Amino acid sequence: MVTLSQALLIALDHHQAGRLAEAEDIYRRILGADPEYADAMELLGVLAAQTGRLAEAARQLRLAVALRPDGAGGLSNLAGVEQSAGAFPLALRLYGRALRLMPDLADAHASRAGALRRLGQTQAALSATAPALALAPDHADALANRAAALLSCGDAPSAERCARRSRHLNPRSAVAHATLAAALAAQRRWEEAECAARDSLAIDRSTAEAWEVLGSVLAKLARFPDSLDAFTMAERLRPGPSLYAARGTALIVMARPAEAAADFARALADRPQDAGLHWNLGFAHLLAGDYERGWPEFDWRRHDDRAEPPWRRFPQPAWRGEPLNGRTILLYAEQGLGDTLQFLRYVPLVAARGGRVVLEVQRPLLPLLESAVEGAGQHGSVEIISRGDPLPPFDLECPLMSLPRAFATGLDSVPAHTPYLRPDPARVARWHDRLGRRDALRIGVVWAGNPRFPADAERSPRLAGLRGLFDVPGCRFYGLQMGPGRADLAGTILPDSFTDLGGGIADFADTAAIMANLDLVVSSCTGPAHLAGALGVPLWVALPFSPDWRWLTGRDDSPWYPTARLFRQPAPGDWPAVAGRMAAELASLAQRFRPLP
Repeated sequence: MVTLSQALLIALDHHQAGRLAEAEDIYRRILGADPEYADAMELLGVLAAQTGRLAEAARQLRLAVALRPDGAGGLSNLAGVEQSAGAFPLALRLYGRALRLMPDLADAHASRAGALRRLGQTQAALSATAPALALAPDHADALANRAAALLSCGDAPSAERCARRSRHLNPRSAVAHATLAAALAAQRRWEEAECAARDSLAIDRSTAEAWEVLGSVLAKLARFPDSLDAFTMAERLRPGPSLYAARGTALIVMARPAEAAADFARALADRPQDAGLHWNLGFAHLLAGDYERGWPEFDWRRHDDRAEPPWRRFPQPAWRGEPLNGRTILLYAEQGLGDTLQFLRYVPLVAARGGRVVLEVQRPLLPLLESAVEGAGQHGSVEIISRGDPLPPFDLECPLMSLPRAFATGLDSVPAHTPYLRPDPARVARWHDRLGRRDALRIGVVWAGNPRFPADAERSPRLAGLRGLFDVPGCRFYGLQMGPGRADLAGTILPDSFTDLGGGIADFADTAAIMANLDLVVSSCTGPAHLAGALGVPLWVALPFSPDWRWLTGRDDSPWYPTARLFRQPAPGDWPAVAGRMAAELASLAQRFRPLP
């Protein structure tokens, strides 16, 4: 006659071989004979969890733990079920109990890392994988959780290596494939990421992480309906802040900011202190033109500990727009050159509040700004210094991009008087002489931004994207491109109507002087576009389908720059359509041009 212990071994053999129905039948027979057989109850709970019956699994495992409260394995398995159900704090407590009973339980260490990550405790999650891998270096789940934690820390290459190792150890792990997909997506390797996500779903279509990553990737590949379908599947399987944040980001890519804002707000309901989510919500509101709600959320960027470089911290209080009453305020650049140029318009308004202004800007802008900040001296003292120089004493601080909030800027109250920057007259005269007689329409062209900006590939048409402009008769084109984008000139056949000036431009003050001698500037979304707008020079901006927040959606003008016209992609990546519209408009302008005597 078979004993209960022998029956359990037979059932376990079925279980490990994947013969789940046979294993479950024997477990239930054992419990029929002995309802308090803790091992059978625990294994039946594990089997129920493996077959997606989480409520039944939790019930069986709670009974097993009640029967054997000092069983580390039962506690760890119950923690795993609670984790799958989204009860992460409870799961962590159960993992803690299990590990106090058995500190060398690698499975508990590995799974605890996953729970910590889902609670946003990224560094703790990363640390929790270390003992798991010390105990079991080839622990596939620990490697997958470490990959996810590394990804949350911003180390996508290391995350990719861990995910690949996890996948190699357990090729049938849907989670390992999904984590690899996320790591590849973080490196903007969209096609590879799609393949990895689909590999995950081929193993298990109920893997919510894979649907979520697939939704994000398909949005980047401009397959918008498929992207939303993938997010719908993810939401059915596992709604929550991660999903809403990912779909919100995808909706931004789709240029649907109001819907994105709704998703970011839903994510924030669960993670109210997530600075990155607040920042994203601010971006969505601003892109939608809702400045009143956008600026306060956008200010959360200053609390994002994951920002690189880190945000600066000052002991002085932040300025909120109150009268200065003779105090000194530090205004400082925080992001790109274009951002600084756009928000310099507020410097005279701050000076008018009755104090002394110390304006800290990026060093490349210093020659331009030393005499160009229009009107600031009329209202108070403005001292301009370069980032990295010693700071003089000051009483209050405010980054330039927080000034719109301080002045309660609305869509209809943008301080848009231009020019608010003026070029150096001596440089203007020198470039006037160099450019010679104005016998055709003069157009300056910039085709690429800073390649270190994460979305530069989407926002920069490159020289090839604007090449069609140069064939419009009656125009002279002047390349104003600086930096790595100049590499596009190599090997490109250009007409005699194109002259490259970039090699002779020393700084932004030179660029401003050249622009003063032009009829029009055509630029991608980058610093020179803001410079042209600040100078009051006619400006055409080539915009991607999903633009930066400052360009709004659905309009061809800008409240920030009265001289600007916006040429938007009708579909993601469609720079030929943008260049075609510009070329048609240029041809019309050139026909009306009359050379100066």
